[in-house]
Amino acid sequence: MESRKTIGEGGFTLLELMISLTLLAVMLTMVYSVFATALAAVPRGEEVAAQSARMRAATSLLARQVRSIISFPVEGEDESTPCYFWGNPYSFEFVTAAPQHNGGEGLAKVIYLSDGTSFSMREEVIFSAAAITDEQPAAAGEVRLLDGLSAVRFQYLRLDGSDSEWRDAWDPYEEQTLPGAIRVTLDGLGVGNSYWIQEIPIMLVSYGLGSYDCEGGFGDRDLENGGTSVDRDPPDPDGADPGLDG
Repeated sequence: MESRKTIGEGGFTLLELMISLTLLAVMLTMVYSVFATALAAVPRGEEVAAQSARMRAATSLLARQVRSIISFPVEGEDESTPCYFWGNPYSFEFVTAAPQHNGGEGLAKVIYLSDGTSFSMREEVIFSAAAITDEQPAAAGEVRLLDGLSAVRFQYLRLDGSDSEWRDAWDPYEEQTLPGAIRVTLDGLGVGNSYWIQEIPIMLVSYGLGSYDCEGGFGDRDLENGGTSVDRDPPDPDGADPGLDG
């Protein structure tokens, strides 16, 4: 009788078994939660990495084209401007010497724009060797740089002596010059409530487009390195050149 009692006392009761199973279930739940969180973070990390790569590519392209702006003169019916640059809170356009088409050759009219949720670039080559020789038509196209944004805003720095201010719009006919810099604000990049701001200074690229006066239009460009410009009279019908003596 004593041996049977000893064997019975060495087993598990129903309560102990239920407690053990409960603890095991809690531990398995905790381990599963850790693995589930880790697995969910993998695609999220890949998405953030892809968005970051697109952001770097977009900002590199934008900075390169803005820093290659040229002072391109435009004559309208009533007004003229020596610097083609239009801007508002949702888009801006200019002429750059760093186009994406034609291997970066020539000049292109570029428009950066946004519909509030995306950031795009539209480009049209307006001058290139291939277009001049009719080897191929002028290239044009549009590419969406970023998606999934919550807000996009453009501003333009007006320099006036020692004073400066950021403006929401830029009219070349009123300003008669280029802005000092462009501020780009992108909100909602997909990483929490983060936003991104970059201020890009404008550095002009000089081209031999001749001198330009807002009232008189194009004029003769003064020659550099010791040369001078010569005002010449219309040629003589008899063949003499009045612009030269003797």
